[in-house]
Amino acid sequence: MSKPWLEDQQYLIKAIGDYRKVVHYEELKADRNATKAFAEGLYHSTSELQHRSLQAIIERLPYLDNLLDGIFEKHSYALKDQQLYGTKVREVNSTVPNESVKLIV
Repeated sequence: MSKPWLEDQQYLIKAIGDYRKVVHYEELKADRNATKAFAEGLYHSTSELQHRSLQAIIERLPYLDNLLDGIFEKHSYALKDQQLYGTKVREVNSTVPNESVKLIV
């Protein structure tokens, strides 16, 4: 079983602003590619994330992006993460859900 995202999540939250700059919310294919590329760069440049799989980071970024922006309903997120709901709203005024994790392998 993998370690909970309690401590490691701070590195992703810190990078979420940069991640949002590379994601195009209306272009799903571009989102997938941008998410994968961003996750790879973050994985290789952040030694604290080395124990995580690249796929785990790829999946966590869109989840945090949506959570921090307040997309979907608050109860749709893990109970341990709900205190982060809507705390870092996107600058690009988009309420399109980040679904870039779908179909990434």
